Order: sequence, then C-alpha cells, then structure tokens
Amino acid sequence: MRSTLAALGVACAMGCSHMNDGKAQAPTVGAPPAMLAAMRADAATRAGVAASAVTLESVESVTWRDASLGCPHPDMAYAQVLVPGWRVRIAAGGKSYSYHAGRRGNWAWCPADRAQEPLPSSSI
Repeated sequence: MRSTLAALGVACAMGCSHMNDGKAQAPTVGAPPAMLAAMRADAATRAGVAASAVTLESVESVTWRDASLGCPHPDMAYAQVLVPGWRVRIAAGGKSYSYHAGRRGNWAWCPADRAQEPLPSSSI
C-alpha cells in the first residue's frame, strides 16, 4: 500500500510554470501550455541554463501501459491501466531531456535508463 501511494505521489507531482519566452516551438499536440512551460523550466534547471536557452524538440500524443507513465521506479507497484498522455523531448545545455505526462497534468522527467516505450499508436 505504501509503495502504491508513493507511486501515485510521484506520478501526480507537478512543477512550477513560467512565461513563454516567445521562441518558436514544436507543435504541442494538445499538451497544456502550462505543463510544457513547467517541463521547460525543469530542463533549464537540470541543464543549468536560462529558460530562454531551452528548446521544445517534440511533443507526441501517446498511451502509457500503466500508471508509471512509462518511467517506473524500481521496486514500485503501479496501477495496470492504460494512461493517455504525452512524451515530450526538450533540448537544454546540449542535452536532450525526456518527460512523460498523463492527460490529467501529471508529469515527470524520465531518465533514459528507466524510460519505456508507450503503446504503438495503432493499438489504441
């Protein structure tokens, strides 16, 4: 039970948002602008650069296989439900950062060693 609650807490964590700097960005495929702004701010912090130096590379509408949003933590249990959401890639400081999100606005940075592929779009 404790690990399930912790997993839900991680999955529901929200970041802070900031103003869009006016740079041209990739199409957002319906992703909420405030959520994307929060992801960009997080990537800027991780890279140690200004938010104006962050570029939205891609936003892909996906379906995650479970409540981990395709980014499970070791030794955690997740609800086995299909979760519609997005996979977002952001460039900052010469690196690419991957973020996984659900349609309810929950999102998380997902390091490459934990990232899982979403369902193929044809199986939704």
